[in-house]
Amino acid sequence: MARILVVDDTPMMVQLVTLTLGKAGHEVQGAENGLQGVALAKTWLPDLVMMDVMMPEMDGYQATRAIRAHPPTALVPIIVITAQDTLSEKMAAFEAGADDYMTKPFEPLELQARVDVHLKRALRPAAATEPSAAGQVIACHSLRGGTGVSTLACGLSVALAQLWSRPAVLLDLVLAGGHDALLLNLPVKLTWADLVETPPEEIDAAMLEQLLVRHPSGVRLLASPVRVQDADLVVAEHVQAALSLAQPRYDWIVADLPHDFRDTTLALLDRAALILVPFAPDLASVRSVAAALEVFHALEYTPEKIHLVLNWIFPKSPLPQTEIEKALKRKVDLVLPYQPEETLRAINRGEPLTTGATPGALGTLLEDYAFSLGREAGAASAPEQPSDAWRRAAQRVGKAPGTRKA
Repeated sequence: MARILVVDDTPMMVQLVTLTLGKAGHEVQGAENGLQGVALAKTWLPDLVMMDVMMPEMDGYQATRAIRAHPPTALVPIIVITAQDTLSEKMAAFEAGADDYMTKPFEPLELQARVDVHLKRALRPAAATEPSAAGQVIACHSLRGGTGVSTLACGLSVALAQLWSRPAVLLDLVLAGGHDALLLNLPVKLTWADLVETPPEEIDAAMLEQLLVRHPSGVRLLASPVRVQDADLVVAEHVQAALSLAQPRYDWIVADLPHDFRDTTLALLDRAALILVPFAPDLASVRSVAAALEVFHALEYTPEKIHLVLNWIFPKSPLPQTEIEKALKRKVDLVLPYQPEETLRAINRGEPLTTGATPGALGTLLEDYAFSLGREAGAASAPEQPSDAWRRAAQRVGKAPGTRKA
């Protein structure tokens, strides 16, 4: 039996939800507006909240944020239930911190099923992450936007987690407007911004684990702040503290970086074993890569640490790869073919390219690349219980050391 709070200014709706969930054995309490709902959540400490949107005094989005901001209720599952069914309303719900979204009228069986799913997730103990050798830090970085940095970071982290059956951490360090939670279809509860009131030296493993949102693939996401104005509150010391705690506990730490060299970006790049630089086959992108390579050289990063990823985002008239390599005076390490439908589908559905039993052309390529990275990092043997992803990648790549497609 769980304690469920229903916040809705329509008494009939409260009665209907109470009747439906009461039959399943849950204890239900109702609140008639957002202010009352927040107050009751803080005193009663429910296991789950059903939240209406359009209410007097305080709407559902404001109430959801208030519940998330209160530490004892920060991780309580919240299901927004409303008559509004537009994309903007759904986005607003998830950005406020909701875990799920239902529209009125609803089927009682669907309501009960969704409640059961979220209660099981909330009650499931976090998987133990035993300290191990330092995990490999992989940075995805470009000085030019629109080259697929976030798509690459999400797809690669999911592939690594699925292939090697070990949780991977994804750090969304695009602190002003990061979208990794959206690309993974994950609710935003706690973010980097929740670290800022804690001195970096006092951040511990338990605090980090609380901030990580779990994806079904095994990826743990540390999300970008929801509010853009919170971006500057996160400093390099916060990044260094998070890395120091994550590396002994996770085999893979993938970072989605902004298009700059600010302190938080450099804090990650300095610790990275590998820097992936995606770029498009156009003059502006190539010049941005050249500028980044100059900075990497000045920072004394070894050439082996940097992998160039050529992303063919144009259907026609791109610069030839041979000319690009000649201009940059180095080879491209990975080529992503032009696959706009696959990419857009992954973005709009919140399903990374490497998700599912049969990834498309791009997903398969990234899966093979992640397989090769694992081999190069020393994961030469199969996991104790090889996943489907590992089996299909091993069959494609073979037993030889991983090769990259270029």
